[in-house]
Formats: sequence, structure tokens, C-alpha cells
Amino acid sequence: MKNTNISGLRDGTEKRHPVRCIVLVLLCVLTVFYAVPKWSLVIPVSAATSVAEDQQRVKKMQEELSLLKNSRKNATDEYNAALAEYNKAMLDIDNAYKAKELLDKEIAALEEETEKTQELLNTYTEQLDTYAVLIADKQDEIEDRYAKFVERIRVNYEDSFTSYLEIVLESNSFADFLYHIDVVASLLDYDKRVLAALAQSKDDLSSMQNQYQALQYGAQNTLSDLVEQMPILEKKRAEGEQMLIELEEAVAAAKANKEATEEEKRKVDAAVSSMEQRVKVAEAEIDKKIKEAQERERREKYVGGTFGWPVDIGYNKVSSYFSVRYNPVYGYQELHNGIDIPVPYGTAILAGNAGTVIVSEWHYSYGNYVVIDHGGGITTLYAHNSKLLVKVGDTVSKGQTIAKAGSTGYSTGNHCHFSVRENGVAVNPLNYVVQP
Repeated sequence: MKNTNISGLRDGTEKRHPVRCIVLVLLCVLTVFYAVPKWSLVIPVSAATSVAEDQQRVKKMQEELSLLKNSRKNATDEYNAALAEYNKAMLDIDNAYKAKELLDKEIAALEEETEKTQELLNTYTEQLDTYAVLIADKQDEIEDRYAKFVERIRVNYEDSFTSYLEIVLESNSFADFLYHIDVVASLLDYDKRVLAALAQSKDDLSSMQNQYQALQYGAQNTLSDLVEQMPILEKKRAEGEQMLIELEEAVAAAKANKEATEEEKRKVDAAVSSMEQRVKVAEAEIDKKIKEAQERERREKYVGGTFGWPVDIGYNKVSSYFSVRYNPVYGYQELHNGIDIPVPYGTAILAGNAGTVIVSEWHYSYGNYVVIDHGGGITTLYAHNSKLLVKVGDTVSKGQTIAKAGSTGYSTGNHCHFSVRENGVAVNPLNYVVQP
């Protein structure tokens, strides 16, 4: 604050209106400590009111942005769920079509096998009919030859004496007699052999008939089995077609839901992007005003000395460095303006150097955080704490415990977010501290 303003109060109105003077002084103090959070202690009074108003406006915008980001997360979750449901529905209907294709092939194969079996059965039936005719003909021939054979035997028997006498009388010699006897025997033997051959043919035909009857019986059983399977497969096909109808309806509903949630996500993403841009512009304006004010009226020099590690040196792992990265909570690309040091919950957070606490409050993104001014435009920030142990205006020493580690704000686990700013601009903290 300007000394001339305080002197004016003392020289003029303090004597005439002491109460009013005290009130004005308190208002100035309150303005310094409360009206302008964050970097206000290093801002001259002439700029404090404007910056404070801007910061209040940014704070409201940040709150709106926080709500929008929550909405975006919900919209993204709903979209992802709808997308998963749609993909599942598409997979289900794809599997159903594949099952239908296999069933159609099975039914087609069954129909083809049924048709072939029916044709084979018809062939067997025709062959049996043919064999039945052949057997009947062969039976008639056997009966005819047998009748003739019997008749010859009867005649020979009845006229055996005459016949034998004729053979004897007609024979010119004993050799001729034997010849005629042999002829008669041959004729009788021939008839026997013809009858035997006919009987064998009949037996062969009967055997073939039996074989075809067995084939016919097997074909009939096969055909019966095939006929019994057909209604079952047809029922499956009908059920599959009904399932396809239901799955197509499910796909249509899932697609509509996906498109609706996708549209909602797009709108929320656009709103978040717009608000992020507005916040970015507003914060840049504030940073510019603060920087200009600090440059115009710098009241302190750098405290000097080197910076220390912001936690116990036993916790020397850095999980995220000062760089462009994808936000671990929302997934968008951003500049990570500090380093993240994983530590257990409640670990002591240490001041990197001596200085004055200019911020000790909650922020929707940083959670519980502390900012220390080290003079010369150098400030350090410690975020995501579970508990704050210092307040605005406190003077701290290097290595002093200022907070307890946690995971408040936008955080995915217990850690210390440590950042350094030069005249309000974030720089790589490892330019100031050495990683143990």
C-alpha cells in the first residue's frame, strides 16, 4: 500500500474522525488479506480491487467449469456405456446371423440327405420289384422243368420193361446196349442238374432279395430319422428368426441411445472447451495484471539460497514431470505445470524455501493448496493436500511442514504436486530443486 495514503489519513481525518480512520485502515487490511486471494499480497493497492474482481469472476467461471467437467465425465461415461451396449448388440446379432447361417446349412444338408435317401429307397424298391419278378419267373421255370422231369420218370417207370426191352432188342451188341443205358442215365442226370441249377438260381435271387430288403429297411429307418430331425431344425430356425428380429430391435435402440449420448457428449465437450477458453483468457488477464503490478512496484527481493525437496528425500520418485500430457482424470491434452511426487497419505509437505504464505485455501482443481512467495517474483505451489497447516500471511522457513499430503481436487492418488512460478509464469521445478 502507498505510504502517502496512510499519511493523509493521519494528517487530516485521523484527528477529526478517529473511528472512521480505524475503519478505513481495517478495510484496507481486509482488502489485502481477503479480497484478493492467491497472489494479492505482492500487488499494489491501486491494482488490488480490479484484480480481486477479476479473480472473483474467474472463480465463478472455474466453478462453472468444474460442474461442466463433471457433466462431461458423466456424459462420457454414459456414451461409453451406450457404445459398449451398441457394440455388444452388434456382436450378438453378428453371432446370431452366423448361427443362422450354420443352421441353414445344416437344414440344407439334411434336406439334401433326405432327398438322396428317398431316391436310394426308391431304387431299392424298384430293385426289389425286379427281383420279385425274376424270382417268380425262375420259380415258374423250375416248376415247369420239374413237372416234365416227373412226367419222364413216371413214363419210364410205367414203361420201363418195354423201354428196357426195346433197348435190348435194338442193341446190336453188348457195347451198344451199354451205350443206350448210358444215354438214358445221362438224360436223367441232365434233368437233375438242370433242376439243381434252377434251384441255385432261385436261392441266389432270394439272397439278393434279402440284401435289398435289408438295404430298404436301413433306408427307411434313415429316412424316418431325417424326417424326425427336420421339425426340430425348423423350430430352431423359427426361433432364430424371432431372435434376429429382437436383436435387430435391440441394435436399433442401442444405436439410437449411442447417437443421443454421443450428441450430448459433443455438446458438453463444446461447452467445456468454450468455458476452458474463457477461463484461460480470464486467468491470462489476471496474470498479466499481477505481473505488471509486480514489475511496477516490487517491494521484496529474492530471499536467497537454494530450494529444498518439498517432501522427505526418501520419496524421490517423480510420477509426472513438467511437460505436455494427457489429463489423468479427463483425458484431454494439457500442460502439466509442475511435478508430481507420490507419497503416502499424511506425509509432511515441506516449504521449498523461506517466504510468506500468500495462498492457503481450497481450489476445485488443486484441492487444498498453499502458495509461498519467496520474493523476486518467485513463488512455489503445493497442491492436493489432505490438510493445510499454515495460513495467509504466515512467514515460513525452508523445510518447515506446511501441509499434509493427500489426494484432494482433481487427483488420482496421494501425491504432492509441486510447481514454481517466475513472475506468475510456471517453469520447470527441476530448474530450482534437485531430484534426490
